[in-house]
Amino acid sequence: MDLVVPVSRIAFGGDGVGRLPDGKVCFIPGALPGETVRAEITHEAKSFARARVLEVLTASPERIEPDCPLAGTCPGCVYRHASYGCELEWKNRQFTDFLTRGNPAGKDIQFLPPLGAPSRNGCRNKLTFVCENGAFCYRGFDNRTAVPVKDCLLGHPEIRGLLTTAAPGADGQKRMFRRTIHDGALDSGSEAWQTITHLTERLGTFGEFRVPKASFFQVNPEMSPKLAERVLSLLKETGSQQLLELYCGVGVFSILAAKANTGLTADAVELDAAAIEAAKYNAAQHGVSDRCSFRAADADEAFHKLGSSCDPAKCCVLVDPPRTGLPASLTHEIGEFGPVAVLYVSCAPDTLRRDADRFAEHGFVIQTAGMVDMFPATGHFESVTLFRRCAP
Repeated sequence: MDLVVPVSRIAFGGDGVGRLPDGKVCFIPGALPGETVRAEITHEAKSFARARVLEVLTASPERIEPDCPLAGTCPGCVYRHASYGCELEWKNRQFTDFLTRGNPAGKDIQFLPPLGAPSRNGCRNKLTFVCENGAFCYRGFDNRTAVPVKDCLLGHPEIRGLLTTAAPGADGQKRMFRRTIHDGALDSGSEAWQTITHLTERLGTFGEFRVPKASFFQVNPEMSPKLAERVLSLLKETGSQQLLELYCGVGVFSILAAKANTGLTADAVELDAAAIEAAKYNAAQHGVSDRCSFRAADADEAFHKLGSSCDPAKCCVLVDPPRTGLPASLTHEIGEFGPVAVLYVSCAPDTLRRDADRFAEHGFVIQTAGMVDMFPATGHFESVTLFRRCAP
């Protein structure tokens, strides 16, 4: 059934949002606020519907011609049809909405200006594909269909060049392409990849960090230093002299915090044992190994022991969890510990808001928050949020 739908906003994830004639909310990929589209319903549930654009009847001035031939087919870049200004504005609106809607303390949050990316293209130093039918592929919108990819504009130019010459593997094989200034572009299916154990990443003016080839490191080398700068700035505001970092990866935040504040000590935890060994190496290379301690452990299981050696009145807890956010038991432990502040780096605003509500039960409110667009053109973004304990 074809319907004419006015579009009012963009939801988290990139879908345009309008209302059907009966008032039901409708999510429409590829539609922009201010537009009127002719759309076909593709799925209808009790409280919402999904549709695809058949024709843009009234176009937004922010609409542009997509520069990728896979736009609308590949689920990765959901903003290729929108100007970057439009994308950044709506990502920031989505972030602020997650933290303020239904939050009595939301009106008191200080929102920092969003940090936008210098470019959508060439911004990623890591791409991962699955091999299917002799091609490198992404998964489609249904998470099953293989979408052949001959080129990906998100990738660094050296990765894009390597992608054109690399031979796909057997069906189902995952292939990662990764690039650093120090190591160049590498293909996980190559012999060269098998001979190395670590890569060397450069974090802007903050210097170099060793990273195990299978371990996590932020994928946008232009935006990663900006994220670090925002973390350090908010940490400085807390006046903390002790830092407990959970999900520390290769130790970047603890190391940079110790370098910025010679009176600060840091204790950090990461489940990935190889990353912890790299963190110890990185701390030594940056001259702060005497004030930074790293251990391989589950954050939830290790926190009680970590907290027992710290003074809550001098301590900030820094967390950078995966998209699933913090376990409920960990938010409870942190809340009961009662640090002077919690600094939360998040790649998922929905689980950030859930955890914010849990922290509120322990008297912590959001003081400052800001969005960092680490993933331009996609529906995702990073954020940094500072929680402070309310006065009793």
